[in-house]
Amino acid sequence: MKKDRIFNGIRRYSSSGGSIQDILLEHMNIVVEILNNFKSMIDSILTLDIRKGQEYVELIDALETRADDVHRENVIKICKGSFFGYMREDILALMERVDDIADSAKEASRTLMIRRVPDDSLLKFLNANTLAYINGSIETVMYLLDLIDSLHEKRDIILEKVKKVEQGEERVDAIKNIVLHELYSSNAYDILTIIQLKEFIQLIDRIADSAEDASDVIILMLAKGYA
Repeated sequence: MKKDRIFNGIRRYSSSGGSIQDILLEHMNIVVEILNNFKSMIDSILTLDIRKGQEYVELIDALETRADDVHRENVIKICKGSFFGYMREDILALMERVDDIADSAKEASRTLMIRRVPDDSLLKFLNANTLAYINGSIETVMYLLDLIDSLHEKRDIILEKVKKVEQGEERVDAIKNIVLHELYSSNAYDILTIIQLKEFIQLIDRIADSAEDASDVIILMLAKGYA
């Protein structure tokens, strides 16, 4: 087995059906679908099409339920599988972090739409910085998708992709401070709106944080010498 790869056998099929990489990507692809619909929800809100935005919230909720189901089924597959028992615990931890992304996106969509924010306040909040913050968080998840898709590659390639996830999260964290400052320093929002939008900001941060946490699991697997 070559020492420059962490998972030479990640594409081998387990006795429970499906390779480890297929299992991870199946879950991850649903998460990406959730985030694509989340972006569409934001686009609808920007045009003040609140009804359409609410439709996306319901779609995101359904997709998150589907992600939970796939997560549960894949946990059973991993636990029953005869291969990769030596890294089963880490694979399960990675899957849990991916599921956290779906949960955070669902909660963020609900939080933004649970109470009708006045149109002028909503449009003021969804400015260039907030949109960069949202898009940066989603971009960080896309870096994670690319990372998971590369787990059969050489160690150096994987480390480079881990770094992209980390850098993405750092950029998001920097923009978060700007967005929070704008929220707190403006007189345009009432107290309830500030509380609501602050929670939304924190949930967007959790999306990027969970992606970085997932990449940290992969770093841990590298450190354990899965090669």
